[in-house]
Amino acid sequence: MITPGEYLEFLDARLPGSVVGAHLYGSHVLDDVVAGSDLDIVVEVSSAVDVPAYDGADVAVVLAGSLEKPVFDVTPLAGEVTPVLWAQLRTVGRTVRGARPSCPGTDADVEAYCRDNLVSYWKLDFDRFRGVLPSLAPQTPVPRDTLLWVGLGPARLWHTIRTGEIVGKSRAGELAAARWPDLPILDLVASRRGADVPLTVAHAAASLELFDRILADVTD
Repeated sequence: MITPGEYLEFLDARLPGSVVGAHLYGSHVLDDVVAGSDLDIVVEVSSAVDVPAYDGADVAVVLAGSLEKPVFDVTPLAGEVTPVLWAQLRTVGRTVRGARPSCPGTDADVEAYCRDNLVSYWKLDFDRFRGVLPSLAPQTPVPRDTLLWVGLGPARLWHTIRTGEIVGKSRAGELAAARWPDLPILDLVASRRGADVPLTVAHAAASLELFDRILADVTD
């Protein structure tokens, strides 16, 4: 797993003098680093450059000064910027180079983004699941990474919509499991943290049921 220092050394060797700011978000600042976690980082550059890809780094690249603007006024050079990213950088983000950014925004922007993302992104995925799952035996194994993504991702949005707090996937799973203890969500959390938990179509079906409950809960 790459460290922030190693990643900045990689960039500095290829883009000397260009990287003027770097800020961590995601699992590294949400106490949710597990085996295989990416380094989630926003890089500020002094001019438009092509930042080389690095396996294990999930990077958004912006021009210097962009993090002092509302997210809606920023066009990234690479990666994606959202109100949730701005909120993380503003509250729990960790600056490893340059000045800490202000990332102006509102709680209403964050909530609106989360609500829209549940429908415009996640609902489309789960509607596809809905058509496939009935044809599969419940004990059929399913790919771990895919299931953890779809099983825990919507729970993060649900918690942020309800409370304004941004949490990692593991904590979101714990909170959703406390709300709906009849679903085997803690199996997903345990697997994410490295436990040898067989994940099956039954867990995928539970993830679909969880999504339906989340959607109902935030639209009541």
